[in-house]
Amino acid sequence: MWRCSALLLAGAGFLAAPVGVEAQPVPMESRTVTVVTGDWPPYVTQSGSPHGPMAEVIDRVFNDAGYQVKYVFQPWKRSKDQVLEGDADVLMPAYCSPDRADVYLCSDTVITGKQVLFHRVDTPLDWASVDDLRGYVIGGTLGYYYGKAFETAEKQGKLQIMRIASDATNMRLLMKGRIQAYPQDKAVGFAMLHELYPPERWAEITCNEKPLHKQSLHLLFTRATPRGAKLQKVFNKGLLRLRHTGELSQIMNNLTRRNEIMPVGTSQQGARPEAPSSGTTLKKAGRPPQLAPKE
Repeated sequence: MWRCSALLLAGAGFLAAPVGVEAQPVPMESRTVTVVTGDWPPYVTQSGSPHGPMAEVIDRVFNDAGYQVKYVFQPWKRSKDQVLEGDADVLMPAYCSPDRADVYLCSDTVITGKQVLFHRVDTPLDWASVDDLRGYVIGGTLGYYYGKAFETAEKQGKLQIMRIASDATNMRLLMKGRIQAYPQDKAVGFAMLHELYPPERWAEITCNEKPLHKQSLHLLFTRATPRGAKLQKVFNKGLLRLRHTGELSQIMNNLTRRNEIMPVGTSQQGARPEAPSSGTTLKKAGRPPQLAPKE
């Protein structure tokens, strides 16, 4: 009996001991969403506010949910590693390939992009299947996904691919004739052409309208922390609301109207984010200005 009482008293003393100790505050969850990305006009642009249509969608969703959004512009591989390790919350824009879905949490579809093969006008490119691309010197960007058929052919050594770190350098190599084809999102490719070269040179580059890869663009959330899954749910819920109200369609329609470059001499044969400059931008909570309604 005494032994039990002693143990109880000892236990009571042990429980009472911390009463005089100041409790440590429980840290509140950060209300800032860190988005790592790269300059990928017309979808994402480092200059201006918001940072392109993709960023406007992100701002609207998270601002309405009470979050701030911080954008960090940096090389694609660094962004992938940071989200993988949980040092950043979101990577965008990105294709949700099977391999990526294993290591990231993919958002619902934001927009569907059309990936085509750019080439010089004086280098005809007529193809029906990936096998037809044998013999061409093709440029590519490190870490980019170009569709299952293309990736498989590359791994099997059937295609001659030169992968480098820079989208802009790939376009320059194409213009110089150092490579003969360059896969890129159609809107991004023509926007890049206009940014890199004066108008008198635009007609030298065209694209084959046959899609190499047609797939939706997503946000990739970290799996390294529980916060990633929470932010994914917040974004998907807000994205659905924008879709139902028509705001998402309005933003993306304005993307096409304002930013998609009309190709010169686009070829009719046949039936993705790169060397972004670094920088950090904090978008404060509060609804960004609406784009002008579609004309």
